[in-house]
Amino acid sequence: MNIKYNKIKLLSIALITGFIAFISCNEDEGNYPRTRLFQPVLNEDLEAVGNTIIVHLGKMKEAETYTIEVSRDSFTTTEYSFQTDTNYVIIDESKIGEELLWFTIYQVQATAHADDAEYNSLPSLLGSIRTEKYPSNMGAPTYFDILDTQAKVFWTEAGATITHVKVFAGDDDRLTTPLQEYELTAEEIEATLKIISGLEPSTSYQVAIYSGDQLRGWEQYQTREAFVSGDNVLNLSGIDSTVNLADVLPDVADGTIVVLEGGKTYKAGGYAFDKSISFVAGYSFVQALPVIDMSSNFNLVADANVGYVTFKDIKLTTPDGGEGFGGRYVFNIDQTSTLGELSFESCVIRTLRGIVRMKGGEGVLDKYIINDCRVDSINGYGVISVDKNTWMCNDILLQNSTFSKCQYFLVSRNNSNSVTIDGCTISEAPEKGRQMFRWRESGQSDVANGITITNTIWGHGWNMAGEADYLVDGYDGMENTNWNVVNSYTTGDFGYAEGKEQIPGLPSAPYTGTAAELWTDPYNAVFDFLDTGFPGKSSSGDPRWRIGL
Repeated sequence: MNIKYNKIKLLSIALITGFIAFISCNEDEGNYPRTRLFQPVLNEDLEAVGNTIIVHLGKMKEAETYTIEVSRDSFTTTEYSFQTDTNYVIIDESKIGEELLWFTIYQVQATAHADDAEYNSLPSLLGSIRTEKYPSNMGAPTYFDILDTQAKVFWTEAGATITHVKVFAGDDDRLTTPLQEYELTAEEIEATLKIISGLEPSTSYQVAIYSGDQLRGWEQYQTREAFVSGDNVLNLSGIDSTVNLADVLPDVADGTIVVLEGGKTYKAGGYAFDKSISFVAGYSFVQALPVIDMSSNFNLVADANVGYVTFKDIKLTTPDGGEGFGGRYVFNIDQTSTLGELSFESCVIRTLRGIVRMKGGEGVLDKYIINDCRVDSINGYGVISVDKNTWMCNDILLQNSTFSKCQYFLVSRNNSNSVTIDGCTISEAPEKGRQMFRWRESGQSDVANGITITNTIWGHGWNMAGEADYLVDGYDGMENTNWNVVNSYTTGDFGYAEGKEQIPGLPSAPYTGTAAELWTDPYNAVFDFLDTGFPGKSSSGDPRWRIGL
């Protein structure tokens, strides 16, 4: 009996203890402190439709309203702020009082509000989104459509006729204050093209097209930095007729920079230099170099002492079907004079009898430089021919350039100080059986500081009859000239003719593949590497053709 009683007593105590614990737990739960609402999150990603933004938040039953904020600078400043009592919101004019901008990146954040502001959520950044581009038939400008002070505006025919173009400041986001307005001519409407001028260099603009007063589209334009300007600049851009340089250069000052327009042809006109002049390519709407037609060669004035003549980003040639290959040059000098430096940088030089020839008088060309150029189809007077022993060229530098199809290469009847060839691709030069280097005057046939050939690839000679005999002669004269050849290759079909001079150390590294196996299209002056296993593919030849590591 006592045992049964004790069991009942123990069970009762356990039940009472459990009930008390249950009550205590419920009382503890009811005493938890109230906290902020969780930060809102998206139920779906932000979405742009036209120039509106759709915000679909995850529903929060404790949230009574939401504040939606919009920024364009990651909330350094807030552009728009409004409250809503729904978790699905379209941000448009009805919410913020004006339209969002088209094709603009916005940031959006949201705050959830409780019945007591103390428990509002912290702001939640929902992300960034770009509104759509305004539907337009206006073309987006490329690099070549925008110059420093001019720009090309173009469109396609669609809907109402485009009749006007307006220019706005880059920060005039709502296109309210035009800086320039153009009513299009019938010719411009037909061409669907307008060239606008009078812009400031390095400046952002918005350019818009209209059909009457109806906006049809706009694009951002960023003008380029100012091209060279000043009292020593002669800008020959924007002239519709062909300019003969011999008509305009006599009146310019020593040291003048002559700006030529890309895609335009200028006549050399036989001008003889008596002053320093630099020719450069100005900005242009076309992807083409300015052309100097060398149908009449340049020369020097008798007894002139010219500091320099330089060409940068210019094409020097003669018209197709003309007499260039048979009898035209860039310089054909027959006067007694001196020239400190003659240089070509980033030029194309082709279809000439020779680039530079000294054929009369006496004088000195101190420095002759070809850098980052492409040279091809040069006849019997080569890259340079000092053709009188009363003339001298002191220093010759050929660098980062390509030479192909040259009957002769370098020729002189007088001593020189140095010849340096670095980073060049040379193919079909010279003609088979001819000398690569020809210093041909007895007693005046040396290069005092030697000839250096580095990082260069030399292909086989030029067989002008199209036959397979390519062997060349290394040099003429140069009895006391030193050679320095480093990291320079020849193709497997390069070779010296029997009994002819061989350049010491060329090639400095072996390669057995032919020109056609090394390059993709060498006979059309395309020297991309076909043989990607070639050991000098990243370190030799003209850098424009190299394959990076």
